[in-house]
Formats: sequence, C-alpha cells, structure tokens
Amino acid sequence: MKIISWNVNGIRSRIFNDSIGSKLKKDKDIVISEDCPIQDILKYDPDVICFQETRCNKEFGEKHIKIPGYHSFFNESLADGARSSNRYSGTAIFYKMYMQPIATHTEIKDYKDDEGRIIAMEFENFKIINVYAPNSGTNLDKKHLFIDAMLNYLNTSNDKFTIFCGDMNIAVDTHFSPSFEYAQTPGLYPHEIDFWTNLKDINFIDPIKCDIIYTWWDPRQRKENGMSAARNRNKGWRLDYFFVNQKTNHCSSKCLKNIGENNQDIPLASDHAPILLEIND
Repeated sequence: MKIISWNVNGIRSRIFNDSIGSKLKKDKDIVISEDCPIQDILKYDPDVICFQETRCNKEFGEKHIKIPGYHSFFNESLADGARSSNRYSGTAIFYKMYMQPIATHTEIKDYKDDEGRIIAMEFENFKIINVYAPNSGTNLDKKHLFIDAMLNYLNTSNDKFTIFCGDMNIAVDTHFSPSFEYAQTPGLYPHEIDFWTNLKDINFIDPIKCDIIYTWWDPRQRKENGMSAARNRNKGWRLDYFFVNQKTNHCSSKCLKNIGENNQDIPLASDHAPILLEIND
C-alpha cells in the first residue's frame, strides 16, 4: 500500500492548474489535466492521498474536484470568515474506489476543531489520521491543546494498524546551527519537540528513510532558478510526517522534494513537498 501526504497550500489553484480560480464561479467539475502538478504524485499510484491546507469548501470539493479512480472526503474550516472565502486551513483524503471506509470522523476528544484540521478514516485493516496542526506562532495555547488531545486520541484508539500523517507544524529537523535559539522559535518550542518522545512512548514510530528530510522551504526568500533561495539551497524545515504504530510489518517513508518542478507556471506547486509512505505486508 502507498500513501502520500501533502500540504498543497490551496488545492484548487495550486494542484490542478493556474486557471482554476477563474472556473470556481462555474458549477463545473475540475478534472486533472496532463500538465497538472498532481500528475507527478499520481505516477506513484498511491492508494490514499492526504491533503492539508486545502482552503476549500467541503461541498465544492467533494462535488467538483475529481481525481479519476478516487473517492474523496473533505473537512472545511468553519472559523469566522473562512467558509465564505475558502481561504484557510482544511483537509481532504482521496482514496481509491476499491476501498470502503467503515467510519470517518473529524473530531477528537478535548479539542474543538472548527478549522477543518482533522480527518480520521477507518478501514477494515487500518486507520489513517490526516491532520493540519495549528501553528504555534499564531496561537501557542491552541497548539498545546492540539498536541495533548491528539496524543490521548492516538493512545486510546490504536487498536489496529494506525497511520498518523500530515503537516504537524513542528520541526524536529532544520538546517539551523546547534547555536540557534530553538526554544524561542514557533515549531521548536519544548512542548512541541516533546511530542516526538511522547509518540514513541505510545508505540508510534517515524519510518523516514531518506537523505532529503526537509519538507518545507521559506517561500519569502529571494528567487533563484525559479524557486526560493531556501529551496534551491535546501535550507529547509521538516514539518510533514508519517507515524505508524508498531503493529505494522515493513514500511518506509521519504520526501518527494521535486514534485511539480517541470511545471513552469507553478514552480514546485507548493511551499511544502509531498511525502510518501510505502507499506509492504
């Protein structure tokens, strides 16, 4: 089984094509074309695709955004103003048509999510939890609540093989020097970094097996060769992850850094790279 996770930074305009924005007012399906960046991940033939930061209305997404051969489930942000503008947060899961979910939910105990940050989808033999975690630079208290609630949820609902993935907005790996003030930086606060130790304590592992581990590069830096200097020089952060509980057999994950690089209109498609999890039974 193959699963891809990707913070797409806007599923409609970034992943399908640049002209989609002009189509949104029309009640028409959006189907991928040959030059869409998403074609670069479909070549891996994933069974499941987890998207974060979709910025998309649930009704519109499920009705009109189509990937041939896949069903979809969207969770939208209902925060003030977000529903009307569709410009904030949101998650989605696309899964192959042969797959039949037996349960799907978007809430976990002790965390009120009105921003479309969570989708937990259960199948017969496994469960997948797709998240877009809050940014501690915006609201540290909310991030602490999210971490604590998610740890409790994972600890009490891992009765089968569980895959936990998404944009955690936590950077265990960065390009910074050892002298960098980690504890004073959002994404690197002690409670965030402790998340890793606590995941291990409840038997979740990080299966990364790849030399390129960064998944986000600051897009605000000056451009070099059509991309930000940070990405061109691989001065990045690792914000996107897969975790699996230890009831699995053999699995590994890796970063797909160069997705979209051949599309001249959408340089590298998103400021995040997709990540791939392969599970060999």
